[in-house]
Amino acid sequence: MPSWSRRARPTGSTGSGQDERAPLLDQDEPVTVPKATPLPLKQVAVLCLMRFGEPIAFTLIFPFVAQSVADTGITKDPRKIGYYAGIIESLFALTTFSTVLAWGRLSDRIGRKPVLIIGLSGVTLSIVSFGLSRSFTGLVVSRCMGGALNGNVAVIKSVLGEITDESNQGRAFSFLPLAWSLGSVIGPLLGGYLSHPADNFPRLFGHSTFLRENPYVLPCLIGALFPFLGAVVGFLFLEETLASAANVAHPAAEAEAEAATSTVDDDARSRRKSTSRHGRFVAATSTTLPAPSEQRRRLEADDGTDSGYSTPAREASAARGLLSAEEVAAQGRARRAKAPGFREMFTKRVCAALMTYAMLALETVALDALLILFCYSPVSIGGLGFHEADIGTALSLSGLSAVGFQLLLFPPLQRRAGTVPLYRALMSLWPFVFALFPVMSWCARERGRDAVWSVLVVFLLLKSVANMSYACNMIAITDAAPSKRLLGSLNGFAQMASSLMRSIGPFCASSLFALSVSHHLLGGQLVFIVMVLVSVIGAVSTLALHEGGRASAGEDEE
Repeated sequence: MPSWSRRARPTGSTGSGQDERAPLLDQDEPVTVPKATPLPLKQVAVLCLMRFGEPIAFTLIFPFVAQSVADTGITKDPRKIGYYAGIIESLFALTTFSTVLAWGRLSDRIGRKPVLIIGLSGVTLSIVSFGLSRSFTGLVVSRCMGGALNGNVAVIKSVLGEITDESNQGRAFSFLPLAWSLGSVIGPLLGGYLSHPADNFPRLFGHSTFLRENPYVLPCLIGALFPFLGAVVGFLFLEETLASAANVAHPAAEAEAEAATSTVDDDARSRRKSTSRHGRFVAATSTTLPAPSEQRRRLEADDGTDSGYSTPAREASAARGLLSAEEVAAQGRARRAKAPGFREMFTKRVCAALMTYAMLALETVALDALLILFCYSPVSIGGLGFHEADIGTALSLSGLSAVGFQLLLFPPLQRRAGTVPLYRALMSLWPFVFALFPVMSWCARERGRDAVWSVLVVFLLLKSVANMSYACNMIAITDAAPSKRLLGSLNGFAQMASSLMRSIGPFCASSLFALSVSHHLLGGQLVFIVMVLVSVIGAVSTLALHEGGRASAGEDEE
């Protein structure tokens, strides 16, 4: 028991009454603030590397996805490219939605590490397949394969939640968005500058027939190296955090621990038996009459059973010691054997965090889809008319600014403002982000390229600040978990809800964009007005959240 919770006995007190009236806290004792628990930096670094490969493989197709759809010949109308590009982007999230909960629950049974290795392997294969695909069907199958095998996001959050506590979680959870932001810097650069290598770098690749026939395979092959490296490093250095899986994975260690425990228990029983025998002997021989010969024979040949001459207090004390040890062991086995039920996970706090996460996912994925189409579309229909390299530069600038804000601003802001207040402030920025799209469109028509880039830089900086919402969301969901044993399932369900929004968002946003520019609805700006309203709803959804410690704090104390 901590020293501050013990009652101090007043000087000279002899009765229990004075002791009961003693203050629980010493008035002269200074209150100390607990220090932050040191981060397990090696494990955090491994998790960040495993997280780092996914955004590279995911975002490197964005600069050329619209052009690759056009190259398949599925449509000749540039106004309809948005429909098919939205399908490509939505299918990845739709298949993730179908499988991510299963991966999260599987990680609660077999462990986090094997699920992470499988997920990274799936991402590697899918991105290579995407680069080799020449038909629209091949693009669809490749993205579906990557989404179906990818359950990493939920499991990585679970691992990070299991190796941190309330004192260091703000710093730890800021690294995952940082890893994503770094990957989102490299991915678009690879996709924007390495696509069509035979045309862009004729001296190096101009004589390669293979690269001419597969203009997007080079960035995909290089991008696939990063998740592959994450899988290898995770296999070698990641430690399993699920206790039951770690025990199963090391049966020899478990047997050794059981043998050691058995030895300790045997020694304890021997000491209790010796003490009990000595006590009974003293109790039997300390009388004024000599002990009967039958009693002396029983004492000399004592096998630990009750002789009938021990004192009740001594026997009760020994029994309590033995039963306490057995109860503690039984309770520990019960906790390891049975996790809380799945339905127990959906508390009011969890539901509020999941609802806000779903709105955040819908806004951000719709924004990414709209930004690509908006940059690719000609100025005459309301876009910016950017080339692939320009799109890659814009997306990389967004990721680079997100890295700086996540690394420098988020930890101190989260400590000072708190997770939920900061979450509300960041979510309120998204309506202003969407409102800048019509401004950029007007600058492209009336003011020229320099004005477009000036507004685009402001847009990307504001987007990067608002993107810190994801770190707040990770902490809010981890804090809301009623049990650590449900972290895998909870993060799996959260990712499932997010994937549902990510499957709806790109297709709906891209289709609404195509509809707006095709029929010139509200000057072609209908899609952006709708997204401003959606982001306002997302900001309002944060009002259902409340600040509080970890719901599973009792398990940490145990």
